[in-house]
Amino acid sequence: MQLREQKMGGGWAVDLFEDGKSISRLWIADRQMRIGSSVVQLGGIAGVGTDSQYRKRGLASQVLKASLALMQREGYDASFLYGIPDFYHKFGFVTCMPQHDLELDTRAAECGEKRLTVRAVHPGDLKAIARLYNRDSAQRTASCVRDKRWNGFPMGSNFEVPCTTRVVVDKRERVVGYIVYDDVEDRCRIAELGGQHSDVLHTLLNDMARRAVTLRREKITLSLPPDHPFALFCRDYGCRANTRYERVAGPMGRLINLRPFVEKVLPELAERWGATDRTQCLDIRTDIGHFSLHWQGKNLRVADAAARGAVRLEQTTLTQLFLGYKTAASLQASGELTGSAAQLKLLERLFPLQQAHMSWPDRF
Repeated sequence: MQLREQKMGGGWAVDLFEDGKSISRLWIADRQMRIGSSVVQLGGIAGVGTDSQYRKRGLASQVLKASLALMQREGYDASFLYGIPDFYHKFGFVTCMPQHDLELDTRAAECGEKRLTVRAVHPGDLKAIARLYNRDSAQRTASCVRDKRWNGFPMGSNFEVPCTTRVVVDKRERVVGYIVYDDVEDRCRIAELGGQHSDVLHTLLNDMARRAVTLRREKITLSLPPDHPFALFCRDYGCRANTRYERVAGPMGRLINLRPFVEKVLPELAERWGATDRTQCLDIRTDIGHFSLHWQGKNLRVADAAARGAVRLEQTTLTQLFLGYKTAASLQASGELTGSAAQLKLLERLFPLQQAHMSWPDRF
């Protein structure tokens, strides 16, 4: 058998070959992902599969281990995947993000007023959509950055689900909002939407109500976190938020290169640290390395040294802290983190609970 790693547009293909045929494989998708306002380089694991006649021989594990080594070598900061239960934790991945849904009644949505024009998306609209998305997601942990290479929505609210996009335009024909529907007839579901102004939100609500009536659906569902501007807007019309926390499955992540990851999120950590306790040094030791955070003048710095008395935790636990999935206090209570009272107080400030969310069309 031969392992092949091939750099391709947007990522890497990693395959295990036998007699010139790929028998086990996966794809590493290049993404830039936010941690608060900071951005890290992410390798998204997708397309993991082994041909049926070669299964139960550990080949997928072999390909995954090789992929983790590749990402470490190529300078990825972290990796992310959407996993089946009880498999990926063996490779250092941990569930670190919930999944969010919002539901409202079509009858309630009909209260939305059409205040602006809605039309089908044009290719020239993509730059404006990316701008709106990046503005709305500027502080959203787990959201992906859409740069000039972004070329539209590849799917709706799940893998291989087709989608259709509509945009809201103002009187000057500027795109000020957008909505991405699952292009199916058995549900009225929105994979993503953007826009913040009241006129835009009303218009989006009106548009989805019209679609739900056409499809003869009594409910509208959206893949949105509960603190999204549109979710907050919908509270006046009655809505239901559902948040799912999966067990050793679903959205899972792990750190790859610890020091570069921490360096890239320093601006966010500095903002959270604030102006107090700047004489304190925070030492953190994990199973994949250690680092120290300290202030040097007006700048927060990271160093390699972690002194005796450092906070101790696993890489998986640190991943959950960075994604805002758990608090330091809850992890200490469960025995997954050890540290002093002063360290715990600072960790609580540096790693608050967050409504992390990755838009479905950005997933891999």
